[in-house]
Amino acid sequence: MHGRRARTASLLALYLACLLAIVLALAACGASNVPTAQQLIKNAQAAIQKVKSYHFNLVVDNPGQEGILTIKTADGDVLVPDKLQAKANALIFGNIVNVRIIAIGDKQYVTDPITGNWTAATGLLDPHTLSDSKTGVGAILGHIQNPSPPTDANVDGTPCWNINGTLNAKYLTGITGASAPAGSMVAVTTCIGKADNLPYLFRFRYVWAPSCLHHLPVHLCSRFALLRSSTYPGR
Repeated sequence: MHGRRARTASLLALYLACLLAIVLALAACGASNVPTAQQLIKNAQAAIQKVKSYHFNLVVDNPGQEGILTIKTADGDVLVPDKLQAKANALIFGNIVNVRIIAIGDKQYVTDPITGNWTAATGLLDPHTLSDSKTGVGAILGHIQNPSPPTDANVDGTPCWNINGTLNAKYLTGITGASAPAGSMVAVTTCIGKADNLPYLFRFRYVWAPSCLHHLPVHLCSRFALLRSSTYPGR
């Protein structure tokens, strides 16, 4: 009887040990499927430099009122390195109007909100800054500080890894056209595609002045959201 109980206890202990080993192995396997934020950011930097076109959607909360024209939303496409077209809603003296924007090389144009005629302009969204590794998306990715562990997410149905962190505001100057006090930090969120390592979302949140200043460039007091790769029309 005593021997039978001993064998039963030994088998039970062996069973529990095997079960524990399986659970630990599964847990380790699951953990290995989640890349680190640093790995994702490095992969995204490499991937974004290979893409030749982007579709972007820009949303600005609480834009400034002191400029003549302030972009509130924009939806368009960039063909690397120097072509951009977009449709935008902009504020002019407190009124929302629809405009179109084109940039080709060093030439930039915007439609007159009343006549619809094209007018030469400066200081618009610049495709050079978006694609430049020192001022564009790659630079923003590379300078995210204290990135959080990636979490499962999706952007418009595209599976991606969501990462939160902070960013020195000087790295947004090339895109927003705005300057910030030295050392200003912003909260940043990005979502990096699981299948292609491309950033499908950027959201910035910051306020460093009572109101936003400046002119035609997008000057953000709150957030800038959604930049994703796509095919430029006509390609």
